[in-house]
Amino acid sequence: MKTVIRLLSIVVFLSLLVGFSYTPVEAGGKCPTFIAHVTHGIDGTRLGLTQELPVVIYVYYGPKLKLLDKIELKYKESFTAELPRGTYLIEVYSVASNQYIDTMTVGPVEIPGCKKVILQARLVNDIPVINVIVRDLAPRQVVAE
Repeated sequence: MKTVIRLLSIVVFLSLLVGFSYTPVEAGGKCPTFIAHVTHGIDGTRLGLTQELPVVIYVYYGPKLKLLDKIELKYKESFTAELPRGTYLIEVYSVASNQYIDTMTVGPVEIPGCKKVILQARLVNDIPVINVIVRDLAPRQVVAE
């Protein structure tokens, strides 16, 4: 019984911690950063490959698109980071087929601050693509008339 109470206490504490965590919006609304969340949702067996379908995501940043990071992901894994606003190019390299997947390239695109950018790798008609969802980090204020 004590174990259940401890686990519940930890879950409640983590929920409160996440709920009251700092966001760039609280810094006077200047928003020098955005949150990027990448999810690998492609089961490789649907493409005739191994289920984990390892990929390397190359993230290029800035006006000259210099390599910022390489992220290795497998099926059902995800990655979250806080990144500076600016111009980005994202390319996905398939380890299994030793090639870049052109249908999964995103950008170059300008990403503003105060946003959450969700990049979901998935299949559409058996073609691997990245579904991009952009959300505001702060709710919009309603102006009364």
